[in-house]
Amino acid sequence: MQEKNEVSREYSKEETNRAIMIGRIAEEFGLDHKVKRESFYASEVTVSRDDGTIDRIPIIVSEVLLNSEILSEKNTGKTVEIKGQFRSHNKLGKDGKIHLELFLFVKEIVFRNADDKNEIFLRGYLCKLPVRGKNSQNQNISELLVAVNRQYGKSDYLPCVAVGVNATRAGMRKIGDCIKIEGRMQSRKYFKKDPSNPEKGEWRKAYDIFIKKIQLIEE
Repeated sequence: MQEKNEVSREYSKEETNRAIMIGRIAEEFGLDHKVKRESFYASEVTVSRDDGTIDRIPIIVSEVLLNSEILSEKNTGKTVEIKGQFRSHNKLGKDGKIHLELFLFVKEIVFRNADDKNEIFLRGYLCKLPVRGKNSQNQNISELLVAVNRQYGKSDYLPCVAVGVNATRAGMRKIGDCIKIEGRMQSRKYFKKDPSNPEKGEWRKAYDIFIKKIQLIEE
């Protein structure tokens, strides 16, 4: 496959939110929003896990990183390497409620052949007590909500999930703890029942971070 121009913003490995993903473009880039005179485009990238499960991760990328040649071509199915940050923002849904929307904000993008990769490194603060339970395989799980600071006083609120030994470690954490996480971004579908009619509902998408390593940071 012919490589296209590689364009990048400033990118530092010392950031508290660093994501690297190699996968395939799942749909064509479409205009998502504008900030002043800068346009931002949305797409989704599919990436395989070791067990063959496919995660489908939404991405947002500035026009600064996408030249007119890329936007004019058919990109679905092409392999892409992305470096950036997993971010969140609140969005008003069709149901009139505010929902937390997650996406991979692209800081660097290259079209090239490579094996799938899905890694994320975070340093943030626990902002809710862990929710502990069991999954369908009767394994211990812990669900966390981690606040990760970025520039200009903003923060991203990222849901994370740990299984097994990591779930036990995560479940011991307290609100305000500073933690370091290594893991992967993942997607899933779930059925949301209609409160007025439990036999009806709709399938929805959800995204979170699967924790592979978790460490308490003493500040």
